[in-house]
Amino acid sequence: MLKTIFRQFSSSAATKTKLGILGVPFSKGQSKGGVEQAPDFLRQNGLVSMLQESSRGNLAITDYGNLSYELIDDQNTPPHYKNMKNYNTFMSCNKSLITKIPEILKEQDQFLCLGGDHAIGFGSVAGHLMHSPNLSLVWVDAHADINLHSTSNSGNIHGMPVSFLLEELRDFWKHAHLDDISPNW
Repeated sequence: MLKTIFRQFSSSAATKTKLGILGVPFSKGQSKGGVEQAPDFLRQNGLVSMLQESSRGNLAITDYGNLSYELIDDQNTPPHYKNMKNYNTFMSCNKSLITKIPEILKEQDQFLCLGGDHAIGFGSVAGHLMHSPNLSLVWVDAHADINLHSTSNSGNIHGMPVSFLLEELRDFWKHAHLDDISPNW
């Protein structure tokens, strides 16, 4: 009996799902400050223990901290994207995120991206696509987040992340050189 219990415990411990968590403290996709604090706020308010509880201990969680990315002068936006606010910092953050996610997914079964600004949706999905090209995604949002630089009234990038991902819209982003940094969907 004891051997059976030990075997069951060993086998369940060996089959824990490995989850990698990465915070993305970014707020430049829109004009309100504070959303960059979401990753740390979630951690400080028990996110990891809530995940452990809800998985009944079947998660092995590794927290990779917060993503580092270079803040770039947004006064020098490329001429084709002058209608967009904070284009350079947006691209810097998302390029870093796109390369970091496949690194994490080589070590983990699943990945959780913590952020507060929809603009990181581009890098989050593109990074997953780099690792898993046959990714299926259900984007649930009150807005489509598919604006273009030429159709956005506000210039806020948090309303554009899906448009960066879609193959059918790549021509609108040809000066962003997305084919060099991200697969399309």
